[in-house]
Amino acid sequence: MSEAPPILKKTTPIHAAGVDATDAENPTDDGRERLQKLIAQAGIASRRAAEDLIRQGRVAVNGHVITELGAKADPFHDRIVVDGKPLKPPAAPVVVLLHKPKGYVTTKSDPEGRPTVMDLLPKKYQHLHPVGRLDYDTAGALLLTNDGELTNRLTHPSHGVTKTYWARVQGHPTAATLQKLARGVKLEDGPTAPCQARLRVQTAHNALLEIVLREGRNRQVRRMLEAVGHPVRALRRVRFANFDLKGLLPGDFRELLPGEVRHLRQWAEPRTEKPKPQKPKSARPKSVKTKIKKPGPQSKKAHPLAERIARAWEHE
Repeated sequence: MSEAPPILKKTTPIHAAGVDATDAENPTDDGRERLQKLIAQAGIASRRAAEDLIRQGRVAVNGHVITELGAKADPFHDRIVVDGKPLKPPAAPVVVLLHKPKGYVTTKSDPEGRPTVMDLLPKKYQHLHPVGRLDYDTAGALLLTNDGELTNRLTHPSHGVTKTYWARVQGHPTAATLQKLARGVKLEDGPTAPCQARLRVQTAHNALLEIVLREGRNRQVRRMLEAVGHPVRALRRVRFANFDLKGLLPGDFRELLPGEVRHLRQWAEPRTEKPKPQKPKSARPKSVKTKIKKPGPQSKKAHPLAERIARAWEHE
């Protein structure tokens, strides 16, 4: 009769060397972090899935099975095992900002053989994964990283990270239409959350709108504008959180500096109020209503870049 494989000793609660089962409200300053966070950072699973792994007894630290979500460990000094495989020490977080052109799929590989955003990056960045998605026909700011925890924070709706879009739409939206967008639009998958919507500039046949979202549904901007009678003719995400496309042409990218990555983490911290993408010129009452300036031939204060883009899109 064959000998049964060794079983790790299960102890709950656990207080082994290097492990702290205290609640998350009591952080430590010695390099220890919650296990679900370390597992997510290693790219093994999302944070929620990592919590399930812990509850199921599939994670061990220094030979002790951990089942409490409050447990912490030091990834550089403790031996962390997930499903029998050692967890590698986390690599330094890398975040790349890419100006995605139209005609690329936001994925690591495409079964249809279409170009992907990974084709735009050199070999040293091929281990990164996109943070969220941009449609095949949408251009603009796209972040890629090896940090699963940061990805979760940036994409989860509860964190309210802002994403700013410039949309060239058919026709000339009225102030009432923009206020309707700002309050929320009923879509087939439910009403959208309040957002910011304003007119940047308009030409003879189209208008350039700025939409700032705190959620990210599939093709949301296009569906919202279709619902109010102004189909999108071209769409570009000009800002993700606090990062814009300044200095980046379509297809260009840059790696964020360590200080910028720290700032991005702070931006993605869960809180009730997020910093505004741009500092407002004057205080406004908290409301979903957006102050709309009526367009007309006398309006000369359009953003110069917005005006150039709108007129260039006019001839696409």
